[in-house]
Amino acid sequence: MPTFGSYFNMTGGDPVHEAVLKGDIVSMMQAGGCVGAILINLIADPYGRRMAILICASVFIIGSVVQVVATNVAAMMAGRFVGGIGVGACANVVPVYIAEISDKDNRGRMSNLWQFMLVIGIMISYWVDYACLRHLPVGHIQWKTPLGIQIIPGGIMFIGILFLPESLRWLGSKGRIEQMKKTLSRLRVLPETHEKIIQEANEILASIEEEQEGKVTRWVEMRKPSNIRRLIIGIIIGICQQWTGTNAINYYMPTMVKQMGVTGDTADILATGIYGAVKVVVVFVFFFMVDHRFFGRRNSLLIGSIMMFISFYILGALLMYIEKDQAEAAVTGIEVPVSGKGYAAMVMLFIFAIGYEISWGPLMYVICAEIFPTRIRAICMSITMAIYLAMNAVIAKVTPLMIAQLTYGTYLFFGSTVLAMTLFTWLFVPETRGRSLEDMEPVKKKKIIMGFKNGKCLMYYLQNLSFFPLIILIYRSLVAHSSF
Repeated sequence: MPTFGSYFNMTGGDPVHEAVLKGDIVSMMQAGGCVGAILINLIADPYGRRMAILICASVFIIGSVVQVVATNVAAMMAGRFVGGIGVGACANVVPVYIAEISDKDNRGRMSNLWQFMLVIGIMISYWVDYACLRHLPVGHIQWKTPLGIQIIPGGIMFIGILFLPESLRWLGSKGRIEQMKKTLSRLRVLPETHEKIIQEANEILASIEEEQEGKVTRWVEMRKPSNIRRLIIGIIIGICQQWTGTNAINYYMPTMVKQMGVTGDTADILATGIYGAVKVVVVFVFFFMVDHRFFGRRNSLLIGSIMMFISFYILGALLMYIEKDQAEAAVTGIEVPVSGKGYAAMVMLFIFAIGYEISWGPLMYVICAEIFPTRIRAICMSITMAIYLAMNAVIAKVTPLMIAQLTYGTYLFFGSTVLAMTLFTWLFVPETRGRSLEDMEPVKKKKIIMGFKNGKCLMYYLQNLSFFPLIILIYRSLVAHSSF
């Protein structure tokens, strides 16, 4: 916004220093998210998922208010940090809550609603910015208004969660069996005496009873080799989602659009609005695909990853030529209009958005909420989300510097990280579609080193091929023959 930089004394100096300040302000929310993702576990387990979400909303509203009234960079960063605590806590507990109230046949779709709401929020934020820039008088009201509007979704969550049921598995773990059965009946729209209700309730209670009979603490259970590998997979999936570069685009797309030669007072904000709309449409379509037996989790990750790294490589190459044209124009003093390469570069961003929203966007939350055993799910999600948000903070911090100094190399870098993620998915990520949370237990079979029952990945097949003995030996030494 025109007056934001001058209000906080950020403009008119060293461009690198300005980039550092931008990164600091943006990344403070993710830094707060790391704290929130860990601390919320102290509430989610003893007091329930609903209470945890209620507190998330309250903290986020407080942070939003501080941002609106901030008079200096320190106050703005403090507001971002407090709001980030609410965001990080929410990012931890909401996917768990959704997974624990959903049935196994629709859990992917229900979890995908989290991502659907996320991209709707992103799209609305872009168009709110555009509307404020176009229709409000130039002044501080242009940037204070969007910051104040954050309070509205926080308030909706605060009020809305009061009308929602508690997590089924949390109720069962606290001995509230009758309440759990009534909630299950309400969620499935079936009478309590129905066979499916009785069967699902028995599965939940049997899983909880088995965990309680183990006579080990959650931290001891987390140190089991199979659960360590689950946690490592979850953490890596979270890190991978951040290093796709999606949040680099979300936070700094106006700057990226200007790199492509698209100029004008509002053209960059308009382009971000279109980008947000594309993401919403794709997530809506993917809602009907995520639980399909062909797409599922694993194949969707692979297809989306291939689309993303190809689009980033093409985008980087296009920007390299665009920058050459701009450099030549600067020498001759002739203004260069938006070229076909500029429009093609924007198309590559949209193709990236499509690939991301049918893979790493929604599925990171789905898979991480699915793979952890019920007893340690909240703790594992806390650790996973804390590291995930730490990576988010790093992305927010370094992206302005990468754009300023690496220019087109920024996109080649992210393309390379996505290529590495494609290989990781192919090698190590099993399929979890269509399996109940209680059924995802370690498999004690020598022929399955990593992967759940009926959820094989490449390593399952490699170990049975005699011409891969060295790879198998190294791999087995790493995983110590235990099932994932």
